[in-house]
Amino acid sequence: MTLEDTVQRNRLRILQRAQDLGNVSAACREAGISRTLYYQWKKRLLLYGVDGLHPRRTAARPGRPVQLDTTKERRIVAMALTWPTWGPQRISDQSQIEGVTVSATTVWRALHRLGLGTRAERLLVLEVHSAKTTGLLTDRTRRNLARRKTCRVQAEGLASLYASTRSTSATSRGLGGCGG
Repeated sequence: MTLEDTVQRNRLRILQRAQDLGNVSAACREAGISRTLYYQWKKRLLLYGVDGLHPRRTAARPGRPVQLDTTKERRIVAMALTWPTWGPQRISDQSQIEGVTVSATTVWRALHRLGLGTRAERLLVLEVHSAKTTGLLTDRTRRNLARRKTCRVQAEGLASLYASTRSTSATSRGLGGCGG
């Protein structure tokens, strides 16, 4: 017996119980269904017979495609990295001017899926690329590197202090304030 057969049998049982009780509300309360649903089943029973109580199979509704085609996605990424401060709406408008129609929501989804959803993420990708290829560092990168060196020196100093007073190391206990 399949699941659909079991569902059909339960629906028939509920319809029969309402007829035996002579009270639809009580039967629906016992079964935990609404009276509207009961009357829908009853109508299907009258129109189609016992087979009308089988659960309906619903086909998947067609929706939007899961992904863009690669040419549009590459164009979006290229535009986002060429002008990293532009948002999805502006990228969508510019690509429409160039002859490719893509909605701002689709641009937003594509950028987020690729890890380029925010302006900071796009700028960071360009900064990392620039540092790897040409060795040029921005002021922000220099500040972060200087802070890390300072924190490392502080951590080493505190680690030697902790090591001399306790058996546990400072690095295993964690050092606050360095952020990295």
